[in-house]
Amino acid sequence: MQELPWPRLAVALPLAGVAAVLGWWGWKSGAYFGVVFLPGTIVLLLLLGLLLLFGPWPARLEGATRLALVALLALAGWTLLSGLWSPAADTAVADAQRVAGYAVLFALGLWLCLLLGRRLLLALAPLAGTGALVAVATLIVLWAGDSSKDFFEIDATVRFPLGYRNAVAAFFLITLWPMLGLAASRELDWRWRAALTGAATLAIELAVLAQSRAAPFAAAIALVVLLALHPSRLRTLMWFAAAALPAAIALPWLLEVFQNDAGNTAASIPPLHSACRAMAVTTIVSLVGGAVLARFDPDLAVGERGGQIGRRLAVALGVVVVIAGGALVVAKGGPGKIVDRLDEELSAGTPDLAPQGSRFGIDFRTGRGGFWRVALDDFSRDPLRGEGSGGFRRSYLIDRDTAGVQPEDPHSVEMLMVSELGLPGILLFGAFLGGSVVAVGRARKLGPSAAALSATVLAAAAYWLVHASVDWFWSYPAVTGPVAFGLGAAAAPICLSQGSPEMARPWRLGIAAATALAAVSMVPFFLAQTYANRGIRTGTSDPQAAYADLRRAADLDPLTSVPLIGEAVIASDEADRERALSALDEAEGRTPDDWQPYYLEAKLLAKADPARARIAGARARELNPLDPDVEELAQSLGL
Repeated sequence: MQELPWPRLAVALPLAGVAAVLGWWGWKSGAYFGVVFLPGTIVLLLLLGLLLLFGPWPARLEGATRLALVALLALAGWTLLSGLWSPAADTAVADAQRVAGYAVLFALGLWLCLLLGRRLLLALAPLAGTGALVAVATLIVLWAGDSSKDFFEIDATVRFPLGYRNAVAAFFLITLWPMLGLAASRELDWRWRAALTGAATLAIELAVLAQSRAAPFAAAIALVVLLALHPSRLRTLMWFAAAALPAAIALPWLLEVFQNDAGNTAASIPPLHSACRAMAVTTIVSLVGGAVLARFDPDLAVGERGGQIGRRLAVALGVVVVIAGGALVVAKGGPGKIVDRLDEELSAGTPDLAPQGSRFGIDFRTGRGGFWRVALDDFSRDPLRGEGSGGFRRSYLIDRDTAGVQPEDPHSVEMLMVSELGLPGILLFGAFLGGSVVAVGRARKLGPSAAALSATVLAAAAYWLVHASVDWFWSYPAVTGPVAFGLGAAAAPICLSQGSPEMARPWRLGIAAATALAAVSMVPFFLAQTYANRGIRTGTSDPQAAYADLRRAADLDPLTSVPLIGEAVIASDEADRERALSALDEAEGRTPDDWQPYYLEAKLLAKADPARARIAGARARELNPLDPDVEELAQSLGL
């Protein structure tokens, strides 16, 4: 790729902007909530608008890259359209905004990589920097803090800072590969390479603290992809070892947090602090080792002999994987028994693994089988449209086999698409992934830097796809967003064309106007969620202020019933039955398939108006038949 006539600072600023947004998302609960995701997306839209107004466009958006971007935009549009038949139209709008944010990140990755010219590997910097900064900040907070409720799940697995242990592991292990990709590159100053090696060690260690059972399998596949595709396999393996070996030294202290079996209590804090000390020491060891490697970097990938060794390494790795997989199949009784076991364990519920001292291992017991059964039933009922975005939660509450967890989605990105968005959804999602992989694969042939960028991004994407196939990461922008940005960046080289005419000014202005309009359209939803959160926090301490905030929220977002339910709860606590019933009546009008307003109405009227309470209670039980609180209320009403 040629060097473009574009000031370095002008490229560095938007790269820093992307890193700031992704880092903020990672730090603030993974941007799962709109009050974090929406302002970040508005910033990304503004960055894209500035590029449209002032940045050069030395490319032709064609072929697989255009397919991937158009498919992602179309998926956002289809998600928004599904709000017309979804039982949760407000969720459909929020989901569409999220997918649009991923499309913006893909476009930014594409454009900024083009502007980097020959130094296209620096497109990994926002992802590596995000993971490194959040990892260091997480270590500091865990080490200095004593809030077991904020740090742990109920079984002493770490859920900070993303609020969910599997998302914590995924975030750090997705950003791990860009750290290693840059650390292994001779284009970067040795001090940066040393720092990234230390950060990679810390990322691995924080992922271990989260103890996500799917993470080791996804990471192993990502490593295979990285070593199979990277042009400097030996160098990459050396840097992976430099990061992984210090993490292995800290493993006893990392596992002790879970082995202590103190759960989400203060008793888990001392072993956590011990683990933090071990992480700090091994991170420094890794940093020093990385500095030595970077200063005296052996030439492991140059020349014919280096290439032969690298290819033999890839073949050997493939053989090891095949043999290990075959041995596992034999040990487990063959394919038939494995299938029977999986069928049984996927609906067995999450096991208590405290007695074995670790959640890692070959144990597939989970409740996801029940989620996936309902998702496939949704698809069977309406394969063309699905339930509509946000519809899975309603159908699961009605069709589930057991009480307990009430998931927002089926914990699988593929199952989510077929359940809520039907055939168009899964086809558009497949077109995005397929187009991205084809484009990145083609870019791999355009030189060593492009090949290194492609291998690194495909490793991160492989991790994401494997882990997202058994978890709900489509709803976590801090987990999915970096992959979208990376795929756009790695697909950029095939779009570069020296003879490409500049994008026509009318097109630029039109698309810039569309991005501005999209940014402005998100503001009311952000304000609505901000007011709703503030009103609910205020609660009965200042009812009038809370009512005012909740009413503003309800007016700004006419699709959601959350502020109305909050108003009803506060009014009920204040013995203002008339206000509570009025708010619940409005909530039922907005979301007639949500069980909560009917349940609250039935409770409120149980003594004052038993007949009306029975009608509301029957509707609540119809929408959530296995909920113990709903069933207890129904029985008390004589239903």
